[in-house]
Amino acid sequence: MAIMFVREGNRDHLLIYITKVVEGVASSFIAPCVAALTLANFGPSKFDSIMASNVLWGHIGSAISAILAGAVSYIFYPNIKSCFFVIGFSAFCAIMWIPFLPEGNPLLGRGFHTGDDNLEEQSSMDGYLLKRVSTGPVTSGPGRIIPYPRPKKEKEDHNAAGYMTVLMEPKTLTLCLTGFFFHFANANVLLVLGELMGGENDEGDGQSRNAIPLIAGAILLAQVTMSAATLIADNLTEKGVGRKVLFQSGLCTLPLRCALILWWKNAGDLYLLSTQIFDGLGGGFFGLLHPYIVADITFGTGRFNLIMGLTASSFGLGATMSNFLGQLVVEHFGHEWSLTGSLILSFIPIIIFQLFMPETMNERCKDISSDSKSCSVSEPEPTTSYKNMC
Repeated sequence: MAIMFVREGNRDHLLIYITKVVEGVASSFIAPCVAALTLANFGPSKFDSIMASNVLWGHIGSAISAILAGAVSYIFYPNIKSCFFVIGFSAFCAIMWIPFLPEGNPLLGRGFHTGDDNLEEQSSMDGYLLKRVSTGPVTSGPGRIIPYPRPKKEKEDHNAAGYMTVLMEPKTLTLCLTGFFFHFANANVLLVLGELMGGENDEGDGQSRNAIPLIAGAILLAQVTMSAATLIADNLTEKGVGRKVLFQSGLCTLPLRCALILWWKNAGDLYLLSTQIFDGLGGGFFGLLHPYIVADITFGTGRFNLIMGLTASSFGLGATMSNFLGQLVVEHFGHEWSLTGSLILSFIPIIIFQLFMPETMNERCKDISSDSKSCSVSEPEPTTSYKNMC
């Protein structure tokens, strides 16, 4: 809502800077917290499928916000600040639902192996699990849910791995560097694309009326493609396709996108808009595989949240530098040179990831059971009293 205090004439730089810092700090918590809550509530065996659902709904929400913001800005032009009410209202709705989020198992959420990671259904009730039990002689029926006491275990010591141990892990460093350079090359591209599509109004003193809807359309197309990419990546993961090939596929979309924008820079808005399909494919694969890989390489260390925060910070730093330096190049040398710089930089994460990141898909299984190829953990049986209830 701070945008409503910005005066015309671009004179409130300090207010804009302060709000962007607050936005950056707040947004950096969202992805790691959602990933931690997912791991805490569903365990490592179901983390991938549930996380894919979370990411998918996030893209759907972003697409809806883009539609509404673009429509509002077009209707109330030239008072385009009105579109920020859409974002503020969306954020308020999200905050209202936070108290209803289940906490889950804090140890699982930190990336520890607790021994009951793969239970079918876990309850937030202290000391109880929920189990689906057949209501008749045919066990294939839907059945019903009954509670039964969680089996008591001897107190376990869950000692997290040392900070330097996980921070200096080669796979962690590789993921941080890969994400940093990917966002360093990528973040500025949407700004340049919006500037190429939007143009100036008839007076030459600001963006045209179609600029915001075009940018909203670019975001919408990217988010729709990200949703499809999330579904595809989740399906391929379930079929056994490794993390590395999917993540690398996402990285390779960025140089293609930059090259097409350079080629079509004078071809018209629709051509430029279509390049956002590659942004959606890259962002979809990258956004989904990032928590997968972090969960793989940190499971059992108790440092899942630390590495999620560290990698997210690396990505954010790359995006910040991209926006600043990329627009600096636009100001002094033009859009073409800025895009050319992004094109060159986009090959760095591809090379780093290919050379230094091994496949991590089965890392969680190795930690749970070194003797089994699956991640299955046997469930305790309900007590006799609860069996009699059936």
